[in-house]
Amino acid sequence: MLTFQKIFSKNETPVDISSFLFFDIETTGFSKENTILYLIGCTYLEKDHFQLIQWFNDDGTSEKEILESFRELVRKKNWKLVTFNGLSFDIPYLNRHYELFEMESPLPSHESIDYYFYLKPFQTLFGMEHGRQKDWERFLGLDREDPFDGGQLIEVYKTYLLNKENSLLSSLLLHNEEDISGMLFLLPLFSYPALLSGKLVVHQINRGKNNYDEWSGSIQIHGVLEYALPRELAVSSCVGALSVLGEKFILTVPYLEGILKHFYKNYKEYYYLPEEDRAVHKSVGCYVDQKYRKSARASTCYIKKEGIFFHLPRVQKHYGFRITKKEYAVPLYQAGYKNRDCYIEFDDLFSEKETINQYITDIVREIFISFINENTSRDTI
Repeated sequence: MLTFQKIFSKNETPVDISSFLFFDIETTGFSKENTILYLIGCTYLEKDHFQLIQWFNDDGTSEKEILESFRELVRKKNWKLVTFNGLSFDIPYLNRHYELFEMESPLPSHESIDYYFYLKPFQTLFGMEHGRQKDWERFLGLDREDPFDGGQLIEVYKTYLLNKENSLLSSLLLHNEEDISGMLFLLPLFSYPALLSGKLVVHQINRGKNNYDEWSGSIQIHGVLEYALPRELAVSSCVGALSVLGEKFILTVPYLEGILKHFYKNYKEYYYLPEEDRAVHKSVGCYVDQKYRKSARASTCYIKKEGIFFHLPRVQKHYGFRITKKEYAVPLYQAGYKNRDCYIEFDDLFSEKETINQYITDIVREIFISFINENTSRDTI
């Protein structure tokens, strides 16, 4: 076994990476049963720099030594294991090979973070066909020196075992090193999932032009995100529009202006007053003359309100973006009892920080889903 070490400089990152252990493996094939592990490379933050370590199977028989060295490092700290598609390949492969050598794998006791799964929804949003690591590197403008892919390097490794040429060794190490250093370069991409975390600050709300059919108008919400995006983002659909430059965002949301109804759930506890076209609780309605009141039904148990209303995103999951049903601590409104579309009133929406952050998170997800539906043939934003 040969061991190689190198130091990388540290740049600012959108997440705390002090406990991250980035790693990547190279093998002679995809099968866990009859292939050889010939290289493990990893890097981690050490004070003000990144430490890179590569363990190389230089004779075709050093796999156990590599596994032992990697296990020793993993056991030193409560790492978060960071990979690109490692949950599907690297980690199951290593677990199986630890088993084949009758060694306990250190990996199951550690949290795993996989770039591929974090970024998969945005792969679809940005029109990427595959979402491989090299695709995301090109997205951020990274050019590699390494001309090979993992499959091509299998033959390079086999040839190296025969002649031990340094140029072949350099190619094998370079590919693995660039896979690992590429993950460091891709750290700003964590700001895209963070965009949907609701960690933002609203600075300003303006009325905008109405570019939406069947809506009364629109507003623009200006604010800042927790993390700056590495590339400008502009997404527009029938339910709204989002533009982000750095950490600053502008969210445009259409609204309805008019009269909607809030329906009470426990209608048996209410009277309906036909002349006033509203429901009142029986504790109050009992003082109303019987000829002006009747027991409320589910469809008549409401109060009306005039104002500006914003639609609530529908519960759904598409392209990896999930909108779940949430309980808002404010009244919700409908056009009619059988109309399932729900709305939130302007003053209620902006009354609490948690309410507006929750709403923005869901409306952004709905914009993404709608954008992809409307632009399935587009390759990029």
